[in-house]
Amino acid sequence: MPEGDTIHRLAGRIVQRLAGQRCRACTTRDPRLVGVDLAGTTLLDAVAVGKHLLLRFDDGRTLHAHLGMDGSFTVGPRSRLAEWRRRLELRFDDGWLTGEDLADVGVVATADEPSLVGHLGPDLLDDDRPLDLGDAAARLGRLPDRPLAAALLDQRNVAGFGNVFAVELPFLAGLSPFQPVGLVDDLAALVGTGQALIRDSADRGLRNTTGRRLHVAEHWVYGRAGRPCPLCATTVEGRDERSSPWRRITAWCPTCQPLGDTRMTVDVVRIRRLLALHPARRHPAFPAGS
Repeated sequence: MPEGDTIHRLAGRIVQRLAGQRCRACTTRDPRLVGVDLAGTTLLDAVAVGKHLLLRFDDGRTLHAHLGMDGSFTVGPRSRLAEWRRRLELRFDDGWLTGEDLADVGVVATADEPSLVGHLGPDLLDDDRPLDLGDAAARLGRLPDRPLAAALLDQRNVAGFGNVFAVELPFLAGLSPFQPVGLVDDLAALVGTGQALIRDSADRGLRNTTGRRLHVAEHWVYGRAGRPCPLCATTVEGRDERSSPWRRITAWCPTCQPLGDTRMTVDVVRIRRLLALHPARRHPAFPAGS
């Protein structure tokens, strides 16, 4: 499933290519869009809120989309996917915008956008509202028995983290993804690390959580189940969507990330060491050293 950085970049591409242009033709092939015709309207803006995309038009309507696991948008050239997969096609003065395999799509009055995204926590990539790390930490910990990874994935806590971050952040912090979030101290440092990483991903267009080989998408344990841990060589364990309590694939190193039955803390020294070469260290939310 695309994470918040992906949707943020998608919104930016749409604005750069199509904002201010009139929609010349609108074709819908989705029962949720029956009767919707955006032809004749002008696209004013495209905004990402967590993993949700909001396209605002000058007639007071907003097209809302959530990509889910398989959805995508083609911006500029006309999509070449099979017609039945093109759930929405908008032709503008200077190109096309095509929504493909969308998990959720609909149109609401722009004034009613809070009905779609008002339940979300603070957006990690919202440039207009600086993230309050203390508030975000409190939100993560409000269900203390919940596993750490599940709390990170809950968009009602903070909006934007996806499964890559739910796997990589616990590893960076030296915590099991199954650690009850109520037994974790200094969650603000964890959120700050995640915000710095997701901001870097949004800016550079490449999700790298190691700081090594920055020209490729590289991760510590995400996607490495059954292989040696890159730090200690212990075999990385994993679960699939069916066996994970939060219904997403996960991976962890049992040596680097022990599950504790007493209070544990985010290991800021470990985070700074593992990300010593990462440009995310320059972000103001990145945890400072002692």
